Amino acid sequence: MKQVKSVNFRELDKKVKEYWKKENTYKKVKALNEHGPEYYFVDGPPYCSGAIHLGTAWNKIIKDTVLRFKRIQGYNVLDKAGWDMHGLPIEVKVENEFNIGSKKDIETKIGTQEFINKCKEFALNHLGHMQGQFENLGVWLDFENAYMPIKRDYMEMGWWTLKKAHEKELLTKDLRSGYWCPRCETSLAEHEVRGEYKEVLDPSVYVKFKLEKSDEYITIWTTTPWTLPSNMLVCVNPEFDYAYVNVEFENGTAETWIIAEKLVNDVMKKAEKNNDISKFSISKVVKGDSLIGLKYIHPLLEENEKQQEFAKIENVHTIVPGDHVTLEGGTGLVHTAPGFGEDDFNIGKEHNIPVYAPIDDNGKYTDSIWKGTFVKDMDESVIETLISKNLLVNSGKVKHTYPHCWRCKTPLLFRATEQWFLSISKIKDSIIEQGKTVDWVPDWVKTRYVNGVSFVGDWNISRQRYWGIPLPIWICEECGNYEVIGSVDELKERANEKDVDLSDIHKPAVDKITLTCSCGGKMKRTPDVLDVWYDSGLAPYASIGSKKLKKAQFITEGNDQVTKWFYSQHALSAVVFDDTSYEKCMMHGFTLDETGEKMSKSLGNIVSPDDVTEQYGADVLRFYLLSANKAWEDLRFSYSEMDETRSMLNTLWNSYAFSANYMVLDDFVPNNEYFKHVKDEDAWILSRINTVAKEAVEALEKPHLHVYTWALRDFILNDFSRWYIKLIRDRTWMEKNDVQKLSAYQTLYYVIMKLISIMAPVTPHLSEEIYQNLKTEDMPESIFMNKLTIESEFINETLEKDTEIIREIVDSILKGRDKAKYTLRYPITKITLPENIAETVEKYGYIIKEQGNVKEIELKEFEGNITVKPNFKELGKIFRSDVPKVVAAINSVAPNELKEKLKSGNFEVSEYEIKPEYVEFRVEIPENIVGVEFSKGNVYINIEMNDEVIKEGLVREVVRRIQSMRKDMDLDINEKINVKLEGIDFSSDYLSHIANEVRGNFVESLKSDYNQKWTIKTPNEETYDISIDIEKNK
Repeated sequence: MKQVKSVNFRELDKKVKEYWKKENTYKKVKALNEHGPEYYFVDGPPYCSGAIHLGTAWNKIIKDTVLRFKRIQGYNVLDKAGWDMHGLPIEVKVENEFNIGSKKDIETKIGTQEFINKCKEFALNHLGHMQGQFENLGVWLDFENAYMPIKRDYMEMGWWTLKKAHEKELLTKDLRSGYWCPRCETSLAEHEVRGEYKEVLDPSVYVKFKLEKSDEYITIWTTTPWTLPSNMLVCVNPEFDYAYVNVEFENGTAETWIIAEKLVNDVMKKAEKNNDISKFSISKVVKGDSLIGLKYIHPLLEENEKQQEFAKIENVHTIVPGDHVTLEGGTGLVHTAPGFGEDDFNIGKEHNIPVYAPIDDNGKYTDSIWKGTFVKDMDESVIETLISKNLLVNSGKVKHTYPHCWRCKTPLLFRATEQWFLSISKIKDSIIEQGKTVDWVPDWVKTRYVNGVSFVGDWNISRQRYWGIPLPIWICEECGNYEVIGSVDELKERANEKDVDLSDIHKPAVDKITLTCSCGGKMKRTPDVLDVWYDSGLAPYASIGSKKLKKAQFITEGNDQVTKWFYSQHALSAVVFDDTSYEKCMMHGFTLDETGEKMSKSLGNIVSPDDVTEQYGADVLRFYLLSANKAWEDLRFSYSEMDETRSMLNTLWNSYAFSANYMVLDDFVPNNEYFKHVKDEDAWILSRINTVAKEAVEALEKPHLHVYTWALRDFILNDFSRWYIKLIRDRTWMEKNDVQKLSAYQTLYYVIMKLISIMAPVTPHLSEEIYQNLKTEDMPESIFMNKLTIESEFINETLEKDTEIIREIVDSILKGRDKAKYTLRYPITKITLPENIAETVEKYGYIIKEQGNVKEIELKEFEGNITVKPNFKELGKIFRSDVPKVVAAINSVAPNELKEKLKSGNFEVSEYEIKPEYVEFRVEIPENIVGVEFSKGNVYINIEMNDEVIKEGLVREVVRRIQSMRKDMDLDINEKINVKLEGIDFSSDYLSHIANEVRGNFVESLKSDYNQKWTIKTPNEETYDISIDIEKNK
């Protein structure tokens, strides 16, 4: 054990990390627990696409804290780090790096193989940087054997999983309308779009379509005019009422428009802005059912020759029923283009309508006069065309939310394409029931998860990209039959090409392989790659190379992952193993700035974890993030709260330094025999630290990390530093081998060692540093090789409750002193306490005297002047009009007598029964008394001062100033000094006491090394001008 100085947490971090690296501590801990019970954790993989942000840091700190806790419990923790390395997050970054504008550029300017190489290089480079950032936070994970979806073994597990899906008839290829990114030129799944809706300003267009066999018009509303050239149907709700609106124009002409009756006024109000309408009226109202089957003339028939062909098909350009039609806006008639919307697609399929989606992968039209035009660039032209044909009812703008690409942030299109799907709809009910068995933290996430899953459709797993796990599906060019390959060995066996290197099965190498179909035709691989969420969904079993289900005992990610990663891994495990892949799942919130705004470059409010740790050290950030609020709530990052956390850890360090330095001075060697001599305050702190340990373990098991850290903070600040250290400070000045001193040292040693064991999961660097200084030769070499135990025999609930009362009393005395401006250095002659706590005060009154600086404690009812105040609210309920008579009866009895009578229950006066709740007794307190209420009654403090009180207070004033001067001179604790005091005359007893407290000798003359002059003002307004000289005792 060595003496301890002040701490710099950043430097401490570096020192401890160097120690761990030198001693290979992480691996030693794993080896130590190798035969312990297994604890399986799956790391939700961050994308290797840049530096970590504060949210990523929070996520890893949560994980590291839980896993460190499990290690010190003796568990063999399976803790592979994970990385997301495929997909659009990487591709988009590489495209930007090489100024690539399209998929075509990838193939023509750089080449597929080079692009794949660059994506791999980019991912690996960022992996290394991010790993360093995580290690800087003190994170212990198995980075050496981290799972990487770009490795062949992992990719093979993706193939094996897809083959299992195929064998269970859960894999299908289908033409469906879904999300399409025109910039990335690929389809996207619905879970990739959740949370990616942004507010946009789009056209708001009302259009009239002429009915084929009459001069009447149906009206529709759309925010995507570019889809009108592809219109195939119009939907109505059969149950709604539709009005035939006679519209008269200023030029004397008239038309009939069909609009849902409830929306007529809203639509006509808009129509009047763009048309010279003189008046309108409803001629008749019919049910939507009567409109079904009516045919209309496509509004852009001449502009799109393809529509002229479709018009010849029986059900095309017809009004059909649709349950999705509402009266929340629009006209009550819905424009339907089956190629550009899920509802549209399903309606079209139901009525055998051709799926017409005339746009290419870049989002440009392939038919009509708008051929070659990007769809959003068509809007104004389409509107102008409608105006020229007198078919526009109204045109404006509307703000609404619209889906964007989750990586490049481009507005998405709804487009019908052929894709590969996992048929989740077939197993959704099982997934929901399995999800209900998970231990969700907090428990309300279960409802959110189940509700989210209930709305998911089949999973679109195919992506028209390059950097990903290639779909292991080969399709025959002759008969269209397809086969799913489940492993590299199977592919080698089936391949026509025997010399292809399959050490890497990414594109384009795997694309070169052909198979032979049973019909004799050539089979080529479908060019698509798998959704990157499929990659991470494989993690529970692919990360450990297992084809058997091993449920994770703990996973945690941010709240955006509830229906993303939590779902994707469950879905794949359900497909393969018919079960969920995890037992306990915790959701955490997002990190925001101090005002609650999302952090972003544009707002300039991003907080870098590297910057924070450089300023504060990793442990301060770790403790702050886990204690700022409940983990599942969004966290508003605050530098002032970081300062408070650092201050709290500094308080712990100072308490440790105080303890260690005195122990070193006295050559203290820990020995459990000293526990035989503990005092009440020692027994209490031994009980408290084990109670806190018990609470901490319970909180970490849940895990409720806020409960864990709040319990630690409260113990450090209130129990240990502000209470126990103060109680035993005088014992550290006793003779070297005094049993009271030794028992205090033994208690301090035990409490600090127990405390850092509990804190080690959240403050690993600080805990390790203290442990290394305090550990004895027979202890494990690292705190993380030392098992966390709870000594229940030390826990004494009665003692803790009694001490809580004593602390309340002391706090009340301090409040009373503040009220009276009576500082703690001046003793109080007497306090009066209620008799109901006599037993507790008789046992521990000495603590009240020491900590409150009180000379005498009196246990009795305070004898002040008692007055009675009737409780008119209660009296009114019972006596109503008789209240004045009851009040008179109460006032007829002396207050002291009434109080005594009511102590034994109800009391009858003038035929009225008086109950205790009918009155309130107040005590008038004399000027020399201050009363303070606490949970058991009141503390009454006598604030009268006499000469003895003043002298004792001045002694403390002088001691405090000499100690302050010692600190200024940077003197060691045991360094003796000579002191010369002028301005106050003390008796020899008082001088002797001061000399003992400050380790000094009072002398008449000295060669001063340091002089300070002070003015002391006592509570009774006396003033003393003093001068203190100190000379080092050489």
